[in-house]
Amino acid sequence: MTAATSQAANKRIKQANRNLQTFIPLLLGLVMFGAYMLLPFVTQPELGATTIPTLTAERGNNEVEVMTNGLRLLWFAGIAVILMGVVDLIKPELDRTIAILTTLTGLVALVYYPVFWMDYRAEEATYFSQINIGFWVMLGVSLLMIAQIAIPRPPAPRYYEVSRQLGNQETVLILGMVALLVIVGIINPRYLSERSLLGILQNNAYVAVAAIGMSMVIITGNIDISVGSLIALLAVISGRLATNGFPIAIAWSAPLVCGVLIGAGIGLLVAYLRIPSIVVTLAMLSILKGILIIWTGGERVTDLPDAFKLAQWDFLGISMPIWFMIVLTILALLWMRYSQLGRSFYAVGGNAEAAHLSGINERVVVLQAFMLNGLFAGFAALLYATQFQIIQATPPPFLELNIITASVIGGVSILGGTGTILGGTLAAILISAIRSGMVFIDVDPFWLKSVQGLLILVTVLVDLFRRRRQRV
Repeated sequence: MTAATSQAANKRIKQANRNLQTFIPLLLGLVMFGAYMLLPFVTQPELGATTIPTLTAERGNNEVEVMTNGLRLLWFAGIAVILMGVVDLIKPELDRTIAILTTLTGLVALVYYPVFWMDYRAEEATYFSQINIGFWVMLGVSLLMIAQIAIPRPPAPRYYEVSRQLGNQETVLILGMVALLVIVGIINPRYLSERSLLGILQNNAYVAVAAIGMSMVIITGNIDISVGSLIALLAVISGRLATNGFPIAIAWSAPLVCGVLIGAGIGLLVAYLRIPSIVVTLAMLSILKGILIIWTGGERVTDLPDAFKLAQWDFLGISMPIWFMIVLTILALLWMRYSQLGRSFYAVGGNAEAAHLSGINERVVVLQAFMLNGLFAGFAALLYATQFQIIQATPPPFLELNIITASVIGGVSILGGTGTILGGTLAAILISAIRSGMVFIDVDPFWLKSVQGLLILVTVLVDLFRRRRQRV
């Protein structure tokens, strides 16, 4: 065998090993998810071999009183690693980054087991004899996920280096959520219950949806501080239509149409009359609140028809607000990245003069940003209006602050020009997780506002430092 042939053979072997490595996260995720759904987790006296879905379907199925707090983490871990595995196959250059994220996901999944041990260490050994194969398979997969970080991998191209991929705001938020789940979950296992985890995602879903539109506006270098009052007014409009006998489709569509129209009005004043957006939206905040109070007389909207309550519906066991949050975030993310108008938002926010010289109509872009902000406020209002049995006549306290906070903490620069849609959604989930975690570890929830303020301050300072370093 010649030297050239030997080198070619070694190169093929290395490439084959690399190809195999990119399949590992996907395979681990499939095994974890499959074990969760199909393999018996425990053998119960009357029901026999029982999977986790059966075990957690209702209290009557849990004959052996096995702790179910944290079991949903195993499901989340399986889904997350499957998605990362797909990304790894599409972008093998991200293999090192995916390996680290897989390790972190394994740590999250492993949290269930020390929590389980702390709950049962003082019990007799009878329960351990009832543990079935699913328990051990998922424990083994969690350990294999963690072991991913130890597998040697070829260096990535500069753009795909781990430091660059893990240094963005979205990854920082994900790491923050992982740390919160691990720390609070060990202190109080009830934080990891299925109800708690789904509640974290659902409670701030409408805030995350509104943050999508807010992020677009801030990226263009503007801001909207009237969005909370707008959501409250649109929710009342939708509820009043439903209670007055209008078709449900009209009641659902009205907040979207009205949101776009009001957003267009704000955009016209900002774009064409050159009035600063903070002045226009501050005035609009007072106008919308006044209209809301005069129209409702302070009375709540009650007697909502059951068919109207979209946010209380489930699909595949997941509530509709979570689906809205996920689908709208993905669509907005793709649109901002690949559409001409979406890229124009960044151009106008980064340098309006340069954008004008490039042929971009700044006024049209700003107008469309506010119209889209109104559209997403309409979606948020629809979720807010349909999640409870009544609709309040006043907006939730600090709703504007929560939406702007989610956008800014998510990495959207308050100066405009940079940021992503995904960051706002992750930040909204993180804020909801922090609020829920404070309750579970007996910290006064009023501290949340201080935490939000601190996060905003740190995020803005980091953004200013980054911009200053780029100019040097």
